[in-house]
This record gives sequence, C-alpha cells and structure tokens, in this order.
Amino acid sequence: MNWGWGLGRCWGCGDALVPNEVAGICPPCRWVWPTLPDHEASRILARERAGCEVFGVGFRLRNGTHDVLHRVKYGGFPREGRALGQWMAQGWRAPPPGSVLVPVPLHWRRRWRRGFNPPEAVAEGLATGWGRELRPDLLRRVRHRASLTASTRAARLDALTDMYVAGPKNRRNVASGPPRDVWGCEVVLVDDVLTTGATFRVCQSVLEAAGHRVVGGVWLAMA
Repeated sequence: MNWGWGLGRCWGCGDALVPNEVAGICPPCRWVWPTLPDHEASRILARERAGCEVFGVGFRLRNGTHDVLHRVKYGGFPREGRALGQWMAQGWRAPPPGSVLVPVPLHWRRRWRRGFNPPEAVAEGLATGWGRELRPDLLRRVRHRASLTASTRAARLDALTDMYVAGPKNRRNVASGPPRDVWGCEVVLVDDVLTTGATFRVCQSVLEAAGHRVVGGVWLAMA
C-alpha cells in the first residue's frame, strides 16, 4: 500500500516524492525532525506529563514539525495521520497483547467540519503496524468548546470536565459461540498532541469509571 503522496512534493523542501515516503515528507527532511525514539529517556519525558506508561511519541513540536501536525489536523486527508501512525509503530514496541487502541474523539461538529478525526487516523496506522484492535466506540465527546492550546493544566482539567463519556457496551461475534459482551478492555489512548496531560487524565478517568483499564498512551507529538 502507498502511504505517501505518490507524485506529490515534500512538505519541507518541495522536492518530488516517490511512493511510500511517509505522509508527504522526504527522508532527509524527516531525519532532521526532533523525533522521540523508543528508549527510556523518551518514555520518562512523556510520562512526567501524562502520568502513565508511554507506548509512543512521534516527535517534539519544533520548527519543521508544526507544519506536519497542522497538515495532519487540518489538511482534510486522514491518510497522512495513518502513515505517521504506521511509521511510529515501526519504532515503538507494541502495547500488551489483547489491548485495544482508543483515539481521543472529536465533538461531532468539529469532526463534521474536518471530515475525520486526526487521532483516529493515527490510531488506524498504529493498529495496522502493531496488529492491535481499534475501538473508537469506547469513548465519545459530548461537549464542544474552543481550543485549549494555550491553557494551563488546571484550566484544561476544569474545561474538560464532563466533556467525554464512555461509549455503550458492544457485542461482538466470536467463532466459538454466540455474541458476547466486550467490556473491561485494556486500553491504550491515542491523541495527536501531549501538552499538559490533562486530556489523557480526563479520558482515563471516564474509561476506568466505566470498567476499562487504561494501560498507557500514544501521542503523535509532544509540545
């Protein structure tokens, strides 16, 4: 499958791309990103903010990577997020077997305007690369409000109160018998940006109150 732009041009330098180059970025431009590979220092750095086990952080938000994140969030095409998710899966260890990936949801109005949910696109790429199940139905956003980009952790936590709810119980067909309830999942939350960790903590609280166990998180970028 072609995860790149094919005959497009690199977002960074403008050079023509070849098939399979990651999400519209040529290798020389990607090599200079402030990436966060899977090692203890990266995990500690992200864990200090989110307070959880870290299964992936793609890159730091710096010159040259803000545009990447902006295109993933607002470019109108989920394929870039999927490609970057698959790229991250190649560099980070997979979550525990049996765990599921749950993207942080958008409110339906924002999703309708963008046409897709960026964290879900990233999670799709991770699910493909890691061989883990994607479960966007386990978490819903029920309130819409302005961006919290410049807010403090305390302000974010206050603003995020009652913004998310757990999804309904779901039934699934299994080969060995009749449909059974799927509840009490081990969850890895997936989001686009780790800033203060407030969104993760709120979503974790909602999911765990519903009977799930949140075992960690993945972020495309860290501010």
